[in-house]
Amino acid sequence: MNRLKDLTGRTAVAGPLALLALAPSEARAAAPKRPNVIVIMTDQQTAGALSCAGNPYVSTPAMDALAADGVRFTRAYCPYPLSGPCRASLITGRMPSEVGATDNAIRPNDEDMRQGIGIRMSEAGYECLYAGKWHVPEVNLPAEGTGFRGIAKMHDPTLADACDEALGAYDGRKPLFLVASLLDPHEICEYGRFETLQYGELEPFATEDCPNLPANFMPSTFEAEAIRLEHDASPRYHDTYTYTQDDWRRYLYAYYRLVERVDREIGRLIEVLKRHGLYDDAAIVLLSDHGDGVAAHRWNQKWALFEEVVNVPLIVKSPKGRGLAGAVNDEALSNIGLDLYATVCDYAGIRLDPERYRGRSLRPVAEGRQRTLHEEVFIETLLSGVGIQGWSVVEGDYKYVFYRWGRNREQLYDLRSDRGEMVNLAVDRRHAATLARLRAKMYDWAVKTNTAPLIRNLESLVNETENHE
Repeated sequence: MNRLKDLTGRTAVAGPLALLALAPSEARAAAPKRPNVIVIMTDQQTAGALSCAGNPYVSTPAMDALAADGVRFTRAYCPYPLSGPCRASLITGRMPSEVGATDNAIRPNDEDMRQGIGIRMSEAGYECLYAGKWHVPEVNLPAEGTGFRGIAKMHDPTLADACDEALGAYDGRKPLFLVASLLDPHEICEYGRFETLQYGELEPFATEDCPNLPANFMPSTFEAEAIRLEHDASPRYHDTYTYTQDDWRRYLYAYYRLVERVDREIGRLIEVLKRHGLYDDAAIVLLSDHGDGVAAHRWNQKWALFEEVVNVPLIVKSPKGRGLAGAVNDEALSNIGLDLYATVCDYAGIRLDPERYRGRSLRPVAEGRQRTLHEEVFIETLLSGVGIQGWSVVEGDYKYVFYRWGRNREQLYDLRSDRGEMVNLAVDRRHAATLARLRAKMYDWAVKTNTAPLIRNLESLVNETENHE
């Protein structure tokens, strides 16, 4: 997983023009001013739900075009697979557990909100505008206390028009920081519950036109008991308990149509940016707050630590002439909650305390000055129906998952050879060294973040391993 490719699959040319291999100080000295920064966010979009990612069941021309103008990161992970906690992390630059936001209805602590990204950018002299879904924890942006001026409530069909109106009044005296946050494909939640969709029903379709089931449709070997317990305990969310295999196919078809629905709105937004002369010279970041189960392991919705749920789209377009275009980076591990904050601050020239903010800016990778970010990324969750916490660390080819209790609470997967996470290697002595290494990394992270339940549960396992060595 250490290639840098263009969108055709060829290895990207690492020449001086393609990589813009200036020292950081030289690159910044050459910039006449701080760039406008634009963040476009979808909700519940898994990383593979892009036609430029090779998915034959979905067409996303707007997101594909943005990827063609920038870098698509294939190894981007959410910090927490649930909207409220992830968005709290995006706003504060810290893990959800660190800011106390571990469920949708919980507000991050006041100290971290006072250093939220909107306030940071406003104090740095940016015009900060917010359109669409907020959910930290209110669905819409509060009237004060965020540093942003709200220009639209959550309503995907009118978001581009609201941005058009606001940007028409933007005088350009300050650099712009715009967040445009869309709801879809989150409407799959209503679809799964046979509820009315917020933005209109889908056109009728035949089962024969639906995607086939994924190769990892069935549970993995030695699956964590927490997964099925959660599924059974939360029928309102995991409303697939009566699903036949054809129902799952229809679910996938609907999901991809909802991805296409949000792609059309992104296309309209990008046309607005171009019409106002704000596209070419802006740094644009597109991402989603978390993914969806998309029938992998018979899972829908979020919460679980499956790849389909925690691996999310991430595209970074640099200001014109200052970064890679049409590149695919499948080496750089990113935690979007920590890294978006660091990236936006980097473009604005804001220095961060590395002890408090462990995110790393995506800018050097997008500009071709480096290829990697983190050695590993950490993810946390709560299966709220049964009250079971879970954590994961991804490092290189391997992913380690730990749920707080259960016979099979440990999971280890080789993502290079088993992307679908079908074979749990934690029970295989041949992988004991890898298991021990990732356990230790998880334990060290728990100590650093003062995650008491994880410390208590991992300590004996780590000590047992050390005693056997």
